[in-house]
Amino acid sequence: MRLAVLPICLAALPLCAQWDLRLELPRASGQNLPQTLISGSVQLASKEFDTGKGYIASVNRRLFQVGPLLKLEAGLEYSQFSADGSLALNTVSQATKLKQQGAGVGLNAQIWVPFVGIAGEIGLIQRFQRYTFDTTGASNAQNLSRTWLRVGTRWRIPSVVVHPYLAASYQQPVSRDRPVKLSSASDLATYFTAQGSGQEFERLWTFGVGVAF
Repeated sequence: MRLAVLPICLAALPLCAQWDLRLELPRASGQNLPQTLISGSVQLASKEFDTGKGYIASVNRRLFQVGPLLKLEAGLEYSQFSADGSLALNTVSQATKLKQQGAGVGLNAQIWVPFVGIAGEIGLIQRFQRYTFDTTGASNAQNLSRTWLRVGTRWRIPSVVVHPYLAASYQQPVSRDRPVKLSSASDLATYFTAQGSGQEFERLWTFGVGVAF
């Protein structure tokens, strides 16, 4: 019985050994709120968030490969995106900070160009993040679950034992909440509650490095 299992284990060994570790730095853009106005005695508007900062650390494992050109992998990640901005209330401008951080699971397909070490990538990532929006005197936090689309490319640096590479991608949520309108300025707590589901990161450009082995 043990001798019968041995060839199966040996055949599966290359698949089990094919791992991919990647670290990316995102350029996250926060969603501005040109449509979020409180009508009445005052008018509330928000400027755009500055380009954000953060990181995405991921580990991926190859599921299967079709010839030398197509690979499918599954992965786990931990990500953090943050950005600073300002909120204008009448003539007073208040500093704001938006942060999303948490874990994610995803599937990613690689389509390789023969002989040049370049691949295109397309995948979906389900991110479970803690959303925090802070401004002077008020804060809103809640949990978000969003499916993100990732379209990217990688260039493999020639190597013998391991395969380091450079990677770049564009990412955006498949669905997200949009800005909201309120009819009263009497309760700013209501505004911040709505803000929590109305203002999120809506796009990412990422640049990073990785190693496959």
